[in-house]
Order: sequence, then C-alpha cells, then structure tokens
Amino acid sequence: MPQEGVEGKSYKEQPEGLSERGRAFLEALARRKRARGEELPPLYLRLLEGAAPPPEGPEPTPEEASPLEGLKRDLRPTRRELSASPPPPEWPRDPWELADRLLEEGERRGTLPGLSERERKVYRTLLALGLEVLARRLGPGRPLPRNLSQVSLFAVNDALAVALGIPPASLYRVLASLEAKGLIRRRAWRTPATLKGRTGVYAGGTLYAVRLPHREARPRLDLEDFRHPWRDLEGDARQGRTAWSLRESCTSPPKEDSGVLQLLLRFSLSPGEAETPLALDSLTALLRARPAERRALVEALALSLAREFRDPGSVRFYAWILWNALRAELYGLMEGALEAVAWAVRRAREAAAKALFSPRGEGIRRPGALLAHLLRERGLLELFRQAPQWRVA
Repeated sequence: MPQEGVEGKSYKEQPEGLSERGRAFLEALARRKRARGEELPPLYLRLLEGAAPPPEGPEPTPEEASPLEGLKRDLRPTRRELSASPPPPEWPRDPWELADRLLEEGERRGTLPGLSERERKVYRTLLALGLEVLARRLGPGRPLPRNLSQVSLFAVNDALAVALGIPPASLYRVLASLEAKGLIRRRAWRTPATLKGRTGVYAGGTLYAVRLPHREARPRLDLEDFRHPWRDLEGDARQGRTAWSLRESCTSPPKEDSGVLQLLLRFSLSPGEAETPLALDSLTALLRARPAERRALVEALALSLAREFRDPGSVRFYAWILWNALRAELYGLMEGALEAVAWAVRRAREAAAKALFSPRGEGIRRPGALLAHLLRERGLLELFRQAPQWRVA
C-alpha cells in the first residue's frame, strides 16, 4: 500500500477491548493450551481480563475481586477439546517404576536377553540409578528424550555390592556377564589425588553406560564421560566417605529400593551436580550483606536448602523462612532468629544423614517437614505469619 494511502489514518481511534468473536477465539485457544498442559501466556490473561464488561453495581473490594481464579474456572478444557488434543502421557517419577516398565517393554519386543535373577537385580539397579541421574540433570518437570537409547552414570562397585547385598566377587561376575550380553559398558574412572601422603592417579569408581531394555544399540562411553569430575576423591577420604568405611559400617543392605538408590547416589553425582551443602554461617551473613545483595543471597540459600533436602518444590517456602527471619532480626521482632533457623537446619540435616546411613532405615526421610516442625515448635512460623511484611532488601 502506498504511503499516501495510510496517511491521515488514526489507529488509536479503534475501539478498545475485544469483540465477542475475538474473546471467543482467545477462550478456545486458551482451553486448548490448558488441555495440552501448557501455561497460558500473561498477554492472554490481560486481554481476557480487559475484555470483560464492567459489572453493574458497587465496585468489588480487593478481597472479593479474583479475576484470575474466575478466568481459570471459565477456561477449563471441555470434553471435546480433551479428546481432540489429549495431554501428553507423563513418565512415572519413580525411577524404579520406570525401570520396571522399560524391562517389560524389552521383554515384549524381544530385545532383552535372558537374565538370571541376580543379573536382573543388578541390571535393574543400574538402570534405575542412571534414570535418576539423568532426571536430575534435566531438572524437575523435564520429560525424558523420546530417542533415548542409553543412560550414563558413575558408581562405586563396592558400594553397589553393599547396597545389593552381593559379595564383590559375585558382583564382578554378574557385571562381566551383563557386558557380554551387550547391556552395559564399564570402564574405571581415574583421577589424580594425594591419599595418605602419596600422590598418584587413583581409580575413584566406575563409569557405566547402560542400554535401555527396549533398544538394541550397544552402549558406549564417550571421551567427555572420562573428563568429567565425577568425584572429589581427596575430600571424600578426609571426610571418611569411602566405600571401605561403608562396608565396615553397613551390616545389612537397605530393605527398600529407595534406600538402595539413596545410598548409591552418595557416589553417583558429580561435585558440580550434587546438592551444594548449605553453609550455616551464611545465614547470619544475611545481616552483614548489603540490601542490594540480599535478594541474590536469599535465592541461593533457598535453592541450596531445596537441593540438600531433595525438595525442589519448596524453594519459595525456604526463601519465605529466610526473608522473615531476616526481617525479625532487623526490626527487633526476635533476636537470634537466623541462628534459630540455622539450628533447625542442623537438626534436620543430622536426621537426614541418620536415615541415609542407618542399616535399618531409622530417622527422618523428609528433612524439610522436620525443619518446619522445629520452627513451629519454637514459635517462629507463627511469628513469621503475623509479622508485617516490612522491606529488608
């Protein structure tokens, strides 16, 4: 269109808001997105909220007005839309359940060779361990790749023998059989370290490539797998976190699958991917931090707590605790609030370690819930709920 054809036109004179036809189109589009499990873009929400005609009568109070909740109720997918675009199937979050499904699929397709009872037990454990490590790398809510044919992991064979209750000599025979059948590929992972005053290159564990049961390609290990810093061998030796100490302290293997996985994950996650332990003195460092730095520090501490307690869905709760403890300190609501939170974190951490290393599975398995209980007993949670939300950053 030539320039002369558009001069003098005023697009601001168009009527504001959406027409009935436009609103119906947006509502149908929003329902389809919700049927597929997708989030509704904020722009859609603003358009649909602005398109609604003003209600007659007195203006509702802020407590009564809830446009987002009403919009969510209005945009629930219909039965026809669900059948037209069903939500994608979700993989089970439990790695053991997923490993069992894959084993069944491999048997159904005939791609899984015959296995003895002990071979199946070891293979199933390595498969579940690899799936769990992969899920942690992908992050919460991320599905597994559809073309996935193998999983890679790092493990310590002595810890694997303890976790499964199998003598080390028998375990190595089973591993050799699984490798001959094309289900796994294993190689020692070595790293330079100084142990007991001697500097050299030591074997810190074993790298595994585990073939999925319903695939046929032989697993392989890449050069990047060997270059990855899977373990801090010197740090583990200083802290006594070795497979030898585990064999001496653990008299019987864990009875539940979850206990087996937790025990093996001590050695299976690299330092860069493992949960960064929370430094308790960093809580009181919030008081010394400048206001401009506190937001980033609180976010890092909350994320560290969620990772350490294996509770990724509670990052906002941990941040809420830290913000209110800092607010109680700065405004004189409670002296030593951050130290009380640090004490509760220490207690929850000790309980979690007891559950992880106890042969009978004693101790707490949800440290985040114990942390909330301890804070509630000391009256901190009630104080945080009633305290004014004064600005601290």
